[in-house]
Amino acid sequence: MKIMYMNRRHGVVKLQIENLDDLWYLSGVINRGDLVRTKTERRIKTKEDMARSKKGERRVFTLTVRVEKADFSSDSDTYRIAGVVEQGPEDLVSIGSHHTFNVEKGTTLKIIKERWSPMDLDRLREAEKAARRPKILVVVVDEGEATFGLIRESKIEYYELSRSIGGKYDIRGRRGRKMEFYRDTAKFLSEVLSRENISAIIIAGAGFEKENFRRFLSENYPGLAEKSVMENIGSHGRNGVNEVMRRPKTQKIIEEITSARDVRLVHELLTEIGKDSGLGIYGLKDIETAAGSGAIKKLLVCDNIFLKNRKKLEDLMYMVKSARGEVHLINHRGEAGRQLNSLGGAAALLRYPMHQYRNK
Repeated sequence: MKIMYMNRRHGVVKLQIENLDDLWYLSGVINRGDLVRTKTERRIKTKEDMARSKKGERRVFTLTVRVEKADFSSDSDTYRIAGVVEQGPEDLVSIGSHHTFNVEKGTTLKIIKERWSPMDLDRLREAEKAARRPKILVVVVDEGEATFGLIRESKIEYYELSRSIGGKYDIRGRRGRKMEFYRDTAKFLSEVLSRENISAIIIAGAGFEKENFRRFLSENYPGLAEKSVMENIGSHGRNGVNEVMRRPKTQKIIEEITSARDVRLVHELLTEIGKDSGLGIYGLKDIETAAGSGAIKKLLVCDNIFLKNRKKLEDLMYMVKSARGEVHLINHRGEAGRQLNSLGGAAALLRYPMHQYRNK
């Protein structure tokens, strides 16, 4: 995300969406009642067009809407902002009518608020920093199967490749098919690297296939081999990708990426809850008590819960930050978010146990 202009006195921020992760950050900033101004496209029909059943002419113009609803879909990578038109060319659109913006990569927009909260501004700055961070690509390799995890800021994108290798007695045919599987896997890695800023490829697996594949890369795709590291894991498929992100060896590589950090934080939380150490709590009542005592080290909140209880949670987040605690918004569509939502959508890691408020 690129912040092009900011005037806090007048409540105006102009920004440009540079990648798909920006849409997730933006979804936590725009609220009902905000003004959003951007270019849009509409098909304009004249009376003559309607009489002749013509589709009309597509026109591009700038509109300002008062936001009524905003929805981010990470599955389709779209962010839709719907609201009532407050400003625009009156010969093309009726003031007071409804309009929906589709925000995507490359969109430039202005957001006007009565007041920008510290949390809103922090989220914009985090989006700016995140845009400069490279991504990580994990590939879990098994016999004839490869599961890829592209670790973005807002989510992990999974891709799967499967090829029939054949039985162990068909040695000649099996070797040829395995080489073809390796080539297809390497081509996919190359394709991702051509369109994404990837700092490292982590090749993981439970058996010897990761070593075999790495050797194949060294001999045939040395550029990919130089960018890769290996990690031994006990899981397969998507579970293997998640296991990689929890491994100490790879944590330094991926520690700054939001989606990877989410997995580690929720894993740490569940570990403390499982140990009944008193250092992991959930439920707003207990969290508020801990925040009031300055005991919260890390506050975890699902983004969907934050949007539903924004005012209450912003006050809570401010309290935690004032006591030098960390605040993390977790994408509810990821594995970490689903686990956190099962606990009510909000939890905290504490500096010290508060035994009288421990979850039983």
